[in-house]
Amino acid sequence: MNSPADSPVAIAGGGIGGLACALALARRGQRSVVLEQAREFGEAGVGLQIATNALHVLDALGIGSVVKRHALLIERMLMMDGVTGEPIIDVPCGEAWVRRFGNPYAVAHRSDVHGALLEACRSDGKVELRTQAKVIGFDETPAGVRVALAEGKPVEAAALVGADGVYSTVRKLVVGDGEPLASGAVIYRAVIPSASMPKELRHPYPTLWAGPKTHIIYYPLRDWSMFNFGATVVTGQGEVDESSEAALEEVLPLFSANCDEALKALRAAKRFRRFVIRHRSPVDSWSRGAVTLLGDAAHPMVQYIAQGAAQALEDALVLAECVAHAKGDFAAAFSRYQAVRIVRSARVQISSLMMDRILHASAVERRVRNSVFSGRSVEEHYDRLAWLYDRRYMEGTGLA
Repeated sequence: MNSPADSPVAIAGGGIGGLACALALARRGQRSVVLEQAREFGEAGVGLQIATNALHVLDALGIGSVVKRHALLIERMLMMDGVTGEPIIDVPCGEAWVRRFGNPYAVAHRSDVHGALLEACRSDGKVELRTQAKVIGFDETPAGVRVALAEGKPVEAAALVGADGVYSTVRKLVVGDGEPLASGAVIYRAVIPSASMPKELRHPYPTLWAGPKTHIIYYPLRDWSMFNFGATVVTGQGEVDESSEAALEEVLPLFSANCDEALKALRAAKRFRRFVIRHRSPVDSWSRGAVTLLGDAAHPMVQYIAQGAAQALEDALVLAECVAHAKGDFAAAFSRYQAVRIVRSARVQISSLMMDRILHASAVERRVRNSVFSGRSVEEHYDRLAWLYDRRYMEGTGLA
């Protein structure tokens, strides 16, 4: 059987997950070719929460210090009652957090994380980067996988990783479960110049306001020149127009049950982009022979616990570990990768959905939520977050 380095692994998608996969494979001696459909490599969106477990992976890939240099290491996690303005959760993320979990919690511009991965891939001779290379299908062959592109010759590869997002073409061929589901919620995103954000709201950490069927979150980016802002409302509807901007006059009435202080941040943004929040239910399998999925292609989730990028990064490290140990048997490697990742990623998917009810509680449920969370000590909060952030629970990543 050929050695793992003889043929490249094709990776569909050059986002955070796809580049992390290429870099993780390269660190273990495996060549790859990243197939990005756009004209150039870039990352959609603005703000990104870099959870502690994501930083564990970035450290393992050798770029953690680069990402932390451009990120804002937050001092606390804060959730407020959107109705009364009272604090519900205030969890310190300073020295005690780092002692417990081994890394801080950070927020950053998405391009800073993607850029660090891209630069590391460009500097590694085992990674080939291609643009305008949209994957439209594949055929399994005796030598591996022949990957069909929208334009140009097929790519002959040892294996194929679908890291092509929530609308993954590779998933359609491997899992075949249709389009992702609309969660019944819409998020209104904006970037707010710091000068437009009220001074009393310019906190050095994410601030989340949990209101009836709504929540608002915002945090600063880079050099404090801007704030990333998102306002989510549960509508129960499926599709909305995502092609045009929404004015403040459209968005403000949706959050009318929130207190004045929560609405100050909302009023600071004059125009928004709307997006339907989509997800999928966990599945028992996302691999077929020498083809597998990664990140949102494998386990797309609602963003209520900010784990989408982190789970893609974990996937990348586990996949590379499994490939390194399988000595060229990619079907065996991907079977092991899936076995390691499927329960943890499904737990995050399910936990994210459960946060829908917690964040958007109203009436007596809101009061129960507040009572439960406000009664916890810092250590109790840490204990309940350990399954997600502590290295010891990251089975199969090479970090545990």
